[in-house]
Amino acid sequence: MRTDDVICPACKAGFRRIELQSQTGSAGEIRCLLYGELLEVVDGSTEVAYRLTVAPEKISNDNC
Repeated sequence: MRTDDVICPACKAGFRRIELQSQTGSAGEIRCLLYGELLEVVDGSTEVAYRLTVAPEKISNDNC
C-alpha cells in the first residue's frame, strides 16, 4: 500500500490518495468531488482511492 497527499489545483481541497498494488482497479479519470478538476488518470493496473481530508478554501456556485 502506498499513500500520498494530493491538492486540487482549482479549490485547494486536500485528498489522501491510497494505492493498493495487490488489487486491480478501474481505468479512468479521478476528479475533485467538489469542482470536477482532473486529479489523476489511472490505468487500472492498481486500485486507487481518494478521500477528502481538507476542506476547500472557497466554494462558489459557479464551479459546483
